[in-house]
Amino acid sequence: MAWRVDRYVIKGEIQNVTPGKVSGLIWLKGLNKPLELKLAGNCYRDLAGARLVFENPHPEEGDYTGLDIFQHGLVGDITASKKVKMLVDPDVPTDTFTPSGLPYVIGNCIYIEWFSETNGRVLIETTDFKWSITLPNWHLSESEESEQRLKNQQAMFEFMEKLVHVIEPDDDVDSDSSEMDEFQWEAFLQKSDARSDMLMELFEKYGDDPKCELLIADAMGWEIESIEYTDEIDPNWNENPEKLDDKEDDDIDDSFPNHPLISTMMDISSRIFFETESRKLLNDETSNPWNQLLWHSQLSVSKLVSALEDDTEPEPGFVVATLKRALHLIHLAIATIEAASRLQDKKEAWQTEIRKELFTLRESIFDLMQIYRRSS
Repeated sequence: MAWRVDRYVIKGEIQNVTPGKVSGLIWLKGLNKPLELKLAGNCYRDLAGARLVFENPHPEEGDYTGLDIFQHGLVGDITASKKVKMLVDPDVPTDTFTPSGLPYVIGNCIYIEWFSETNGRVLIETTDFKWSITLPNWHLSESEESEQRLKNQQAMFEFMEKLVHVIEPDDDVDSDSSEMDEFQWEAFLQKSDARSDMLMELFEKYGDDPKCELLIADAMGWEIESIEYTDEIDPNWNENPEKLDDKEDDDIDDSFPNHPLISTMMDISSRIFFETESRKLLNDETSNPWNQLLWHSQLSVSKLVSALEDDTEPEPGFVVATLKRALHLIHLAIATIEAASRLQDKKEAWQTEIRKELFTLRESIFDLMQIYRRSS
């Protein structure tokens, strides 16, 4: 998907002093040379004809494996005046609040997007940079900006189309023709993940656009069908929710996972939450290893449910492929708890116990995979 490099930027400059050409240099922390941009197209009207210089007060070092120093390709949306919600201190007076009650103001965001010949979509999106703009050498008219927006939209669609060809080649397996093995299911699930990532990418880019649904449908190759609404009420609709309390205990029990591996992983995940929350190890930082440990454990539960909680008789290949994905997350949880434990002076007993439980569950999943492989 997109390369999002704003956290790693030390400083940079983008200039569009020549119509139809955008060039720039961007220094990333940990790289000896700057990214060199040579792009076809124009910035939006606030930057067209001008030079933008920016600096990141707190750059981080990233992993640049596969990132080309020479970024040649097409301009995407490039502006320093994209309007976004910026969270502010609770003491700052404001009349605007998020649905969760957090105060915010509307501010300008630097949005630098381009479509590289080697790396696809690359994006810098931030409100944290210090920046300045020179006076323009020339001006972009409203009609010319509208034309540039259409070109950027087309570049985004072509980028998505290339991704579709990568994840859905012409010789793709026909899942309806016969029962697939674990490797075919694994490839199918990877493609499903990729399409979900594509959809998230489009929502992030066009989520505030009035034509969001149309743009996303166009990019994904969907046909939008008209939706008919009816005033009729389903005769089976329960108008009195309180009657749900009258359900038999057996019916309520059916709503809970009944496979022992799922129950075990749920217990482990609950234990992780209790131990980390009670010790105030969790916070809002995604880089916090304790947050990641809880996240990996909760995702493991969902993968086990996908594999083992099916009302119908699942294909063995599907079960094995999905169990592999659960195993991957369990391995991440084991590695994460090891890394998190090193942040402390001494590994605590509960960490050792959870690690042991994860290894035991891991072996049980291996055994179950062998059973399904023999049945295929």
